[in-house]
Amino acid sequence: MCGIAGCINYHGKVKKNRTDKMLKALVHRGPDGEGSWSDHYVSLGMRRLSIIDLSGGMQPLFNEDKSIIIVGNGEIYNYQQLNKQVIKKGHKPRTKSDIETIIHLYEEYGKSCVNKLEGMFAFALYDLKNKVVLIARDRMGEKPLYYSSSKDQFLFSSELKALINEVPHDTLDKDAINQYFHHYFIPEPKLSSPIFIKFLLGILVLLILKLVSLNLKSIGIRHQLFLIVNLNQRV
Repeated sequence: MCGIAGCINYHGKVKKNRTDKMLKALVHRGPDGEGSWSDHYVSLGMRRLSIIDLSGGMQPLFNEDKSIIIVGNGEIYNYQQLNKQVIKKGHKPRTKSDIETIIHLYEEYGKSCVNKLEGMFAFALYDLKNKVVLIARDRMGEKPLYYSSSKDQFLFSSELKALINEVPHDTLDKDAINQYFHHYFIPEPKLSSPIFIKFLLGILVLLILKLVSLNLKSIGIRHQLFLIVNLNQRV
């Protein structure tokens, strides 16, 4: 099953173990191990249920020079075919994990790598060189993914419970509650609180971070673009 979580802070104030508490809420999704990675701006974490590459597929996973990091939940059905393609292009996968294949596809095709994927997935990829975070959920919405966004940060997780203790949420979405009483469920992407949103199925989110000079003595990072793309259309 597995579970992923992460934090993107636009002011470079991510703490080293930022996802630890979030991952504790996801232990039941991944009893076989835990991994995390952080810099000042991005923190990624994953709880693993080992299915493919039992000994070598621990996440986060990296490309050859460790400039691209990924955490992912799900299964890429055509990864063996895709892996052969990226190897022919000169890439040297370190594991037999299907999720690592996404990294090398991204190196070749950028965000269009999602067009190559067949399967059920939710993943977050961080491109350090270009300061881009790419987050995607499969077209059928088999793998869950939730987020909370503010002017300071973007949080995401496989389950809502991992976000609840991270963000104040003392308000209700009256329209969502109204829909619940009409339909006996709340249609995506709304939830009972407007602070939290469920990723729609087949959605790719790009968070483009850009280094900008704040003054002569300091350089900071800011949220330049929040772009949502429908995977059912060619990216």
